[in-house]
Amino acid sequence: MSLSPFHDDRRRVLKLGTVLVMSHLLSACSTPAQPGRAPATAPVVRLMALGGPMTDRARVERGVAALQSLGFQLDNLPALTRRESRFAGTVDERAADLNALADPSLPMPDLIMATRGGFGAIQLLDRLDYARLGPRLRAAGTLVMGYSDNTAVQLALLARAGVISLSGPVLYADFGASPLSAFTQQWLREVLTHDHYTLRIDVPQSMASGQLDGTLWGGNLSTLVSLVGTPYLPQPQDGLLFLEDVGEDVYKVDRMLEQLRLAGVLGRQRAILLGHFSAQRSDGFDPQGYSMATLANRLARQLGIPVLSGLPIGHVADIVPIPIGARGELRIDATGYTLNVSGYPALKRLPAAWTANAATTQ
Repeated sequence: MSLSPFHDDRRRVLKLGTVLVMSHLLSACSTPAQPGRAPATAPVVRLMALGGPMTDRARVERGVAALQSLGFQLDNLPALTRRESRFAGTVDERAADLNALADPSLPMPDLIMATRGGFGAIQLLDRLDYARLGPRLRAAGTLVMGYSDNTAVQLALLARAGVISLSGPVLYADFGASPLSAFTQQWLREVLTHDHYTLRIDVPQSMASGQLDGTLWGGNLSTLVSLVGTPYLPQPQDGLLFLEDVGEDVYKVDRMLEQLRLAGVLGRQRAILLGHFSAQRSDGFDPQGYSMATLANRLARQLGIPVLSGLPIGHVADIVPIPIGARGELRIDATGYTLNVSGYPALKRLPAAWTANAATTQ
């Protein structure tokens, strides 16, 4: 397969752990903009609150200020304060965060960003207007971005409407963090300002070498497993399945992966890429340590495909946005692997902080 999309003058190979952050970007992120002052040409971020509510007001305000400081204009601000029981609004209110965009008279935002994860997105799957949302999102090149519980809606959009989305940072956990991760912000800019990128993972793998390509898809493991047996789980036959989770001990991860294997999902994959599985505990039954590495090695032998570790995704501060439904090319060597990503829409309008940085580096 030709690698020409990655061999032009714009190719960027950013190694994991290397953060190229410009001082004026950090300054812009740390200085909140005045609400309502975004210029008319500023890219619009529509907020969607599909799951849990946001109870820390200071964190919400930091997230809003950080996005506005970059030069984004925020839409659907009422989603920030909605609450119904343990959710960020009623089922109808949460579904409307997306369904409102099915109306052809409404302008499309540049980006749709999840406010947070939690739980509740799966309640919306049979209430979304895929027939009208799909064509509008694809025609506008609007990416839906989130992770964790939002994986349910993102996978449903791919399965039912062919919509590529972005497993990436959310307002509450990421933009509202103190401090704001420079690594995550730099990678978000890299991904959103280009229609392809290259990610290098310098973590030695059990598979010494190889190369393959396929459809990138996945997200939060426990959320993905909950879609097995429903019409909302994508069925790529050439998958590069990426997975992450939080608070799921190794034996629970093992059980969920076995469910995917028995359901035939893993048999359709060309590779599995594991991100962070944070907040795990030892179950005490294996004195040698029943680890994710042990599980990954066994799964690779069982399936006969690469099971790779070290992908920077998950419930951690430093993450790289990964498109769900885009094209991926894997090159595995003795010291790690390279992932070339293409076939997803870039932002048509860029926030002020990013265009200012681009101008000063030309």
